[in-house]
Amino acid sequence: MRSYLAVFVAVAVFSIQAGAQQRGPSTPEERARAVQTAKSLQSDPLAPNVQQEREWLLKWLIEVPDISVKMCPTFLGDLGDSKSGNPGAIIATLLASEAAFVIEHPDKAKDVDAVYFAGVDGALHSYEAIRLKDASYRLPHLDDLIQKRDQGKLSDYVRATAKKCK
Repeated sequence: MRSYLAVFVAVAVFSIQAGAQQRGPSTPEERARAVQTAKSLQSDPLAPNVQQEREWLLKWLIEVPDISVKMCPTFLGDLGDSKSGNPGAIIATLLASEAAFVIEHPDKAKDVDAVYFAGVDGALHSYEAIRLKDASYRLPHLDDLIQKRDQGKLSDYVRATAKKCK
């Protein structure tokens, strides 16, 4: 997971340095693309065609001034070996799902718990999709979160864990 975060930070720094040009707010087409990308990441995060969209979305989130999400990997715990690509896909889905929530529910964009919940829920769907293709990829913490979600207790977990995020 650390290598994925390092890549994300490197992209952010590069985008900030290279993007001294100020861009305007997101367009309706970009927002629609972001929502569609979030749905694609939730249903099949490792699909070859999703990789390019994932990269676009992360870069877009860094550049666009009107859509903001927070990175808090604390919710997901240890995602295992980053060589598989699974941790990066799950983290990207977390961010994409948060962005989709903010886009679809602009009135709740400042509700940090609701935004985090959408991100964690999206990441769990991503994990489930990965598990359908690779049954050996098991993360007990995410399995526990799925159980909490299925019992209606995920929002309590998100609310409590959000206090640890900065």
